Amino acid sequence: MSRFVIQPHFRLQEWVAEEKGYFAAEGLDYLFQEQVQATDGKIHDQGARVGAYQSLEAGRSSDVSCACHWTVNVAASSGHGKLYAGAYSVAPAGVFVPADSPVRDPADLAGVPISVGYQSGSHYSSLQALEQYLPASGSSSRSTTACCSSGWSC
Repeated sequence: MSRFVIQPHFRLQEWVAEEKGYFAAEGLDYLFQEQVQATDGKIHDQGARVGAYQSLEAGRSSDVSCACHWTVNVAASSGHGKLYAGAYSVAPAGVFVPADSPVRDPADLAGVPISVGYQSGSHYSSLQALEQYLPASGSSSRSTTACCSSGWSC
């Protein structure tokens, strides 16, 4: 197998594997190409409506992607890489707010922008999770808006 590139981002598994030497212990020839801290997070400032799918579509220079299952599945079905379903796990998730936030219930998010990655699993699962508490954006004053990490409405 030739050398491959791993570009970690905010998911923990690649960082832990690198730190604990798991990739090297398996004898893998790889380059751990960290770009989040190296660019002070600017690698993710790609503008409105640009997310992991768009970077895969454009030919991401990474051989191992830690993009969410949804994104990799859609990209693979469009011919942009392969999905190895066994590499994914299901984990609990939540909406986190500062301790002093007035938000105590999902319904309290009415009219509050929520920042998520564009076309990511968190984008769609946030919308799906909140629809039982709030109508779709724009349908009433109780709606909320899921915003991409760039701050633009998704």
